[in-house]
Amino acid sequence: MEQLNKWRRPLLLASILFLVSIVCEQTLTEHWRQFCFASSMALDSLWKRILKLFGDNDYYLYVWGCILVSQIPFWTIGGTFIFIDCYNWPKWLRKYKVQPGTNEPLDLYRLVETIKVVMINQWFISNPLFFISYYVKKLTNTMPDMYDFPSFQRILVEFLIVMVIDEIALYYLHRLMHHPKLYARVHKKHHEWPAPVAIVFAYSTKTEYFLNTIPIGLGPVLINPHLVTLWMWYVFVHVRGLYNHTGYQLPWLPSSQHHDYHHMASNACYGRTLAIDWLIGTDKGFRAYVARKKALLQKGAEKTVSKTD
Repeated sequence: MEQLNKWRRPLLLASILFLVSIVCEQTLTEHWRQFCFASSMALDSLWKRILKLFGDNDYYLYVWGCILVSQIPFWTIGGTFIFIDCYNWPKWLRKYKVQPGTNEPLDLYRLVETIKVVMINQWFISNPLFFISYYVKKLTNTMPDMYDFPSFQRILVEFLIVMVIDEIALYYLHRLMHHPKLYARVHKKHHEWPAPVAIVFAYSTKTEYFLNTIPIGLGPVLINPHLVTLWMWYVFVHVRGLYNHTGYQLPWLPSSQHHDYHHMASNACYGRTLAIDWLIGTDKGFRAYVARKKALLQKGAEKTVSKTD
């Protein structure tokens, strides 16, 4: 009897919630449908305005659209972090540095050289590839859909596919570039910054920069996504790449420590995320490093507490 009384309230609550869900199901479903329809209409209207801006011209939409969605986030976010690192402002951000004390102050000569290398890579390799890709697609009649705004489901599925392909391809390509016969000639330049700054994402030899376009472009070549998905993908690639090289671990964003550790140690964390590193075991050094850092922080906290006592 006591057990029955104990479960009476939870059962009553569960029953009420079940009845409410049945009563409200139609209303909630209807509201969700209305929201999706309104959002779809608004985005479709915005997309039509973008099409008009480009004159409904597939050349401008594909080539210059892809260049703009790559360059604008790169230099906006990259430039912001250059300012932060040059002036060490705002001060409160310094506590989120993965490697405290590094790039304080930032070596301006080194920064200028890095900007030069990045701009050469972008304007002589990746941006011309958009032109080449356009003409190949025209010749093979494989231009992506672009005149009707795609459904959310299509964007999500296409985006996830290109993301998985990129993750797998980049991991194995990156490990290959760490092979002793390739590292010095191809990849070492990127590791000249053991504590990287954001724009180091695109700082590399021309050979490496070209090779790095393969994982990014492989998914779009295989599935030929809608232009909207393609633009979203290039924005995401640049924002993620910049953040992974900022040298900051911001609490409201996913961890970038693993890639910072890769620049420091050069023998672990080859993927864009830790997914494949975890599966294969190339994240062990990083896990040990994080554990050591936590232990040191804990010891420091304990010493501070004992002093105050």
